[in-house]
Amino acid sequence: MRKILFTLCLVAIPLCLISCGDEEITPTHDEVVQGGDSPTMPNQGDGLPVSVTEKTTCNYTTQATFTKSGTGDIVRFVGIIPIPLTNEYQTVKNLTYSDGTLMEDANYGNKALVNEKSSFPSQTLTMQSNFEITTKSVKVDFTKITIKDYDKEGEPYRKYLGNRGEYINTSHPFIVNKGNELWEKSTDIIDYARKCYEFTASYFRYKNGSFRTLQQILDDGGGECGDFATIVVNLLRYKGIPSRHIICLKLEGGFHVWADFYLEGYGWIPLDAQMKNANPRGDYFGQYNGECVVMAKDLIYDYNLTDININFLQNYAYWYWYSGDVTRFYVQYTSYKS
Repeated sequence: MRKILFTLCLVAIPLCLISCGDEEITPTHDEVVQGGDSPTMPNQGDGLPVSVTEKTTCNYTTQATFTKSGTGDIVRFVGIIPIPLTNEYQTVKNLTYSDGTLMEDANYGNKALVNEKSSFPSQTLTMQSNFEITTKSVKVDFTKITIKDYDKEGEPYRKYLGNRGEYINTSHPFIVNKGNELWEKSTDIIDYARKCYEFTASYFRYKNGSFRTLQQILDDGGGECGDFATIVVNLLRYKGIPSRHIICLKLEGGFHVWADFYLEGYGWIPLDAQMKNANPRGDYFGQYNGECVVMAKDLIYDYNLTDININFLQNYAYWYWYSGDVTRFYVQYTSYKS
């Protein structure tokens, strides 16, 4: 009897460096990544009053090796790794990558390397990207900002509001009640955003685990960095403030996620509630230290892949269908600077 299995792996591995064996991968494509937002300042409209300092320039590699275990016949395999773009926080150039197709997310313009196969003749498949990156630290001067009404026809307002599956639900009673409470105590949008950041940092606890839905965060009383960002984004979007997750790899190893919110006429402003939770005396509102590689923005992407939904992409994801005997895949992932 023919049997087909669909499997998804979309979790951030808790270790930053995992050995992928001795095989050398020679990139078969060469492309300069361009696009995204300004490579020097997070400006839109009149420009954000911000100090930007180039922090680190280095070569960086990401690699995922998929190893098949079992004797079943693979009838479809899809592997994907995110590809960073030049944006407010970094400049990316001299990209090379292994076999696959560079595809653009129709929702937010993210990019990813996609390798789709109708069979899997070898036991392993390695996907790799190499690029040069210059990261930037950012600090916003809020004393020079004048609040403006949102352009409801503009891209930030159209794209970065509303719900996102089980992760962003602005009608959830907790979000509604807490959002109203914080709003009543706020003097303007910036003050409300700061109160959301401070509340999230102090109310929730850091807890290991994979990327949680909104309800799971509330049930667990906390989560990891991406979960702190989820709470902030829910609270901001509830009051009509465009906001999004910023999904990263750390230059020195590991993973991180923070939130951005948008001010009309100025641009995107970073805030990191999980860092505030870890260091209550620190200031992570309107500041970013330049220690990460931004891999994707927001949640739920559209790479035009049949029967595949991608909610969150930080390092790799894969899906496969097979017939015959039970078949599994094991993945080794590494990311590092050189």
